[in-house]
Amino acid sequence: MKTIRKGKINRHEKITILLLSGKPVSPREIFHVFEGTDQEKVLYRLSTNIYNIRLDGGVIKVHKDGRKVKAYQLMNPQDFNADGRFVGRKSAESVNKTVEINPTEIIVDELETV
Repeated sequence: MKTIRKGKINRHEKITILLLSGKPVSPREIFHVFEGTDQEKVLYRLSTNIYNIRLDGGVIKVHKDGRKVKAYQLMNPQDFNADGRFVGRKSAESVNKTVEINPTEIIVDELETV
């Protein structure tokens, strides 16, 4: 049984909600969402929040002009729910297929080729 987390939304989950469109979002737009809140002071660590999204399973593309970041883009928005929480890939069964190999077959094949 999977536990569903309830309660306060983390800062990086709020940023993920902004990125769910799959389109590039500028840092100014992200700062605008947190304007006037108590979390506005800690947004100088935006790269840490982007890192936390990556730890959750997000693939973030960073659009730059030289060294300056112009926008962030979430490349896999389908793997997140509407609350910005990672739910995983939809086709996880096809990715996790296992193949059984009989070790005696491998040895026989190697001996025949020698």
